[in-house]
Amino acid sequence: MNIFRLLLACLLPLVSCLSFAQENDLNFLAAEIAATELEIQLLEDENDIENLQRIFGFYIDKHQWTQAADLFADDATVEHGGEGIYAGKSRILEYFQRMGAEGPQEGILNDHMQLQPVIHVSPDGTAKGRWHHFSQEAELRVSHFWGTGIYENEYIKDDGVWKISNLHLYSTMRTPVDDGWQVTALPRSEASTEFPPDSPASVDYENYPAVYVVPFHYDNPVTAPNVAQLTVSFVPSQTAEDLLAELDAMDHRLDRLEDADHIERLQTIYGYYLARNQWDELTGIFASDGTIEIAMRGVYRGAASIRRNLNLYGVQDELPGELHNHMQYQPVIHVEDDGQTARLRSRAFSMMGSFGRQGRFMGGTYENIYVKRDGQWMMFKDQQINTYFAGTDDGWINLTRSAPPGITASNPPDEPPSMEFEMYPKAFLPPYHYDNPVTGRVEVVE
Repeated sequence: MNIFRLLLACLLPLVSCLSFAQENDLNFLAAEIAATELEIQLLEDENDIENLQRIFGFYIDKHQWTQAADLFADDATVEHGGEGIYAGKSRILEYFQRMGAEGPQEGILNDHMQLQPVIHVSPDGTAKGRWHHFSQEAELRVSHFWGTGIYENEYIKDDGVWKISNLHLYSTMRTPVDDGWQVTALPRSEASTEFPPDSPASVDYENYPAVYVVPFHYDNPVTAPNVAQLTVSFVPSQTAEDLLAELDAMDHRLDRLEDADHIERLQTIYGYYLARNQWDELTGIFASDGTIEIAMRGVYRGAASIRRNLNLYGVQDELPGELHNHMQYQPVIHVEDDGQTARLRSRAFSMMGSFGRQGRFMGGTYENIYVKRDGQWMMFKDQQINTYFAGTDDGWINLTRSAPPGITASNPPDEPPSMEFEMYPKAFLPPYHYDNPVTGRVEVVE
């Protein structure tokens, strides 16, 4: 985005000195400004689409079928694996509802992660996106699976709001956790006879161990670059004052785009520090009056307490033989219009253990707050809600009900936990900091 910032810096003095300029000069500058405005709009659209798809994933996790279906255009389609095509919003909702009861269900794990987006937005109000799908699915005492796939989706902007117009998930691998993909590779799903699709599957392919490359909606960006020609319209005969107002508005929008970029980067850096027990560095990305609250251990407030909290997870700097990987992904970011506060919902997937002794993994959700102080973004509230802890040998199939780690008496928090929750196999929906981006519907968490 620096190129847009540079362009604005060049245009501003030109416009400022054109109060009495010729109309042709103002029209030329208006055209340049309109072209830049369109590029900024496309960046905003890309951010909105990424949020949309990631929010879809969070809704699917908790069987929020109605909320998920509301993200689709009225004439949208859904196609999963070999199950065929379901067309229209009502059919899509019914398709989702046949996967289980509405809302979080005890004994059901259904994490569907939306990863690795490649988004291309067209100025005509349509877009395409490729995503990696990674699922962790379990039914207590019955089954548990790993799954992967590729989405090739289409989106449409309807009355200024982005919606999903075509969701196509190509499954690539599915395997029981007990066996792993080196032993058992399940075939792709097939069309239901009880709830037949509106159209058959659009593509015939097989899951791993077969090889199928999901078609890309884009060409290689280096060897076959697609340089789109943007059609730009502008209002002729604008005054210099009008153009200055447009430049000011564009500068504000660029600020918010850059803010969102900073927040995502900060959360990613947090994960790298956490993964290697770099507690001093991790403490340094917090505001001096910030808080950390993980696994219902309570609220630790202020830099000294945050640093003390981190001792609960190991000594400073990771030791040989200890694994502490903490991956951060699927961020949904909203920056306040004043650019001083932002909120993020994202996922965590942790791989932890000691060589020769134990291995386990954890899934969880962050609902964090960030603040900008003296022009610098920093973490203000770090809150992680654990979904599960599971052993690498046992997976989720026989997990017994257990509480999060909770308060440690020898290293107590400054305040009690701000939220109580239970982990899988119990069902819990961490509150959202946002409403449905299409309908504005508020999710009530009981």
